[in-house]
Amino acid sequence: MTRIPWSLSRPIVSSGAPPSRLWVAKLYYLAFFSAIGALAPFFNIYLSSQGLSGAQIGMLGSIPPIVALLANPFWGALADRWQIHQQVLAVCVLGAGLLTFPFLWTTGFWSILLLIVAMSFFRSPAPALLDSAVMDMVGKGGASYGRQRLFGSIGFVTFSYGLGQLLTARNLDAIFWLHGLLLAGVCTMLSLLLPIERIARRPDLLSGLAQLWRQPGYPNFLIMNVLMGAGAASFIGFIGLHILALGGSEAQVGMVYALNAVTEIPIMFVGAWILTRFRSSHLIVAGLMGFAIVYGIMATATTPVTILVVAPLLGVLYACFWLAVVNFASKSAPDGLRATGQALVGAAQSGLGWSIGAVVAGTLWDAFGGSVVLMTAAGMMGTAALVYAQANPFKRSTRR
Repeated sequence: MTRIPWSLSRPIVSSGAPPSRLWVAKLYYLAFFSAIGALAPFFNIYLSSQGLSGAQIGMLGSIPPIVALLANPFWGALADRWQIHQQVLAVCVLGAGLLTFPFLWTTGFWSILLLIVAMSFFRSPAPALLDSAVMDMVGKGGASYGRQRLFGSIGFVTFSYGLGQLLTARNLDAIFWLHGLLLAGVCTMLSLLLPIERIARRPDLLSGLAQLWRQPGYPNFLIMNVLMGAGAASFIGFIGLHILALGGSEAQVGMVYALNAVTEIPIMFVGAWILTRFRSSHLIVAGLMGFAIVYGIMATATTPVTILVVAPLLGVLYACFWLAVVNFASKSAPDGLRATGQALVGAAQSGLGWSIGAVVAGTLWDAFGGSVVLMTAAGMMGTAALVYAQANPFKRSTRR
């Protein structure tokens, strides 16, 4: 990948975060991904317990990414344009947390759909805004992004695995209580403590976006994220139901997510070392091809045990892939538009890509079952690698 010039000598109003303030970033990742770990692995099981079909579940799964396609650029541009990153982040997690609680008494497809739309509008931009703030902090202090982000993996593992041991399809209320309280309570408070860099002048959004688009390989980078998001949506949305269809239990569903996340932790810990020794293009292509292989193995599995055995590989692959993606998005963003740059990645991957994958996977689930869903996800990951490699040749190098 062509290295994007990026100056650290920006005109700064705030002095940046001293290293001692990085505990805020660690706690934020821990709380936010604990909330995701409490809800995401079990949400489709909840929908199935409400009597919804695979197509309906797939349609509902497509709603958050469609909303993210609009919400991420909106909130990211608002934060960058007016330099109100803390306030925007606080509003997003507070709104998402409060809108979680109505799931406790909401029933029916259309009522759930409307509630998902509202909650997703606030929750979808939060990860990109958080990554943007943390990249500013570590950029000024010389710390490692991975060593902050690994606390998110710890939180996700703890809650996805722990709840998987406790929950049944008849007792899922806890996922909404935990998700709502962690976002509306803990994350809202931490948003106001998170040090966020401000620049002296307001950025020109349109010219900045045009500059971003003209960078070599950037359009392929966004297309790759769309395809990756589609493949990930197919896997994440239906791996739990596939495990149950193979005769597995809710505990094994939680275990798959936990094994996936726990292997991210050591990779995130040495993330700075990895990024100095491998090109981002190498990490991205290798990660995508690895996803394709692992999804293919899971597609041919006849028991949940096989899925559990290969699940840890996904955490290693994702950590390497995500370190490279966040690093590229941060370095490529023009001055003052780092939140917007991260939001565009979220809109492409968790927005457009996820919505496509959720609808396709839901349709395939009803017609053919989980094996075809996972094999299709593998194909999407392989295609993403080819699209990205076309503009970012896999040249031999140890530098980005």
